[in-house]
Amino acid sequence: MLNLRTKLKAWHGHKKYPVVVLVMFVVSVSVALVLLFNKYEENPIPVPGLPPDRKWNRFESLVQFNPKREFRNGTDLIWQIPDSPEAVLFLAHGCSCRAVNFWDKSPKCHECVGLPEDRLLVLHALARKFAVLTISSVGECWTFGKERLIVEDIITWWVKRQNLGKLPLVALGASSGGVGILYLQLLMI
Repeated sequence: MLNLRTKLKAWHGHKKYPVVVLVMFVVSVSVALVLLFNKYEENPIPVPGLPPDRKWNRFESLVQFNPKREFRNGTDLIWQIPDSPEAVLFLAHGCSCRAVNFWDKSPKCHECVGLPEDRLLVLHALARKFAVLTISSVGECWTFGKERLIVEDIITWWVKRQNLGKLPLVALGASSGGVGILYLQLLMI
C-alpha cells in the first residue's frame, strides 16, 4: 500500500518554491520597469511619399477620406481620386456587403460605415496613388446576368468621365465580387 506522506514529500522535494516565486517576481518587476521607463529613440519607418523629417504615426493616416457618391443605373457608386493617380482600382464587395462599407462616414457620405478591413484597402490604395471606385450590387450578392453589363457600363463611363482612360485598371473582389471580376475581365478584354 502506498503511503500518502511519502508521495507528497517526493513531489514537493526540498521546498524551493519560495525562492522560485521570489526570483520570478523580481524578474517581472525589472522587466516592467525597463519597459515603462525606457526612453529610447524610435527610428522612423520610411514611408513612400512622406517627408523624411516627419515620423510615421500609426494613429494618423497619410490619406484622408474625401469620397464622392453618386447613383447610376439603380446602384450606388463611391469613389475618390488622389492627386496625380497612377492606376484605377475597382473594389467589388462580397455578399451582404455594400460600397458604403469601404468608406468612413463623412459629410458627403452619411450612410458610409467604414468597416476596418475594407477601409484599410481603400486607404492603402489611395496612399499608393490609386483612384478607387466602389460599386454596390443591386441585390445582396452580385449576379452575373444583367448586373455584370451594368457594372461594365458604369466602370467604362466613370473612367472616361474622370479622364483616367490611359491608366491601368485593376480590380479586387471578395466572394461573389471576386467571381464577378472574373466575368468582367472576360467582357472588358
